[in-house]
Amino acid sequence: MKFPRSDFPWSSLQAAGFSKVVSLHPGSFNPAPLVVCSCEALEDLVHGGPPAQPNAERAKVQRAVAATVTAWRAGYGVVVHCAGGRGRTGTVLGCVLRELGFQAAEVVSFLDRVHKARGKSGWPESKWQADLVEHWEVDT
Repeated sequence: MKFPRSDFPWSSLQAAGFSKVVSLHPGSFNPAPLVVCSCEALEDLVHGGPPAQPNAERAKVQRAVAATVTAWRAGYGVVVHCAGGRGRTGTVLGCVLRELGFQAAEVVSFLDRVHKARGKSGWPESKWQADLVEHWEVDT
């Protein structure tokens, strides 16, 4: 999901079963009645290149994925957002899907189709994002 506007209807997401938020973009918002369970300022890779600090970025993605999977396994619905809802969000959700047992090619293809259906140029924004999903090591 993209960064929420000030009038975003969080209660509608609660009614749909969501209760947790994973934020991947710095910014101030109040998701009440939902609760932020993770906030990691991931680098925007819309430029197409790798992050300035790949190891630090990978660690941030790992923390966001762990928070998402932990909340989901505990029965909570989780919303993941960045600024545009494509690159960073897709990367974290892609790694979550890998963590849940989906194959890399299936996940990358799915993310690409989703974003094309949204009228975007597809996914990923950066080869680094696809590489991270493809080489994700599942936490057993």
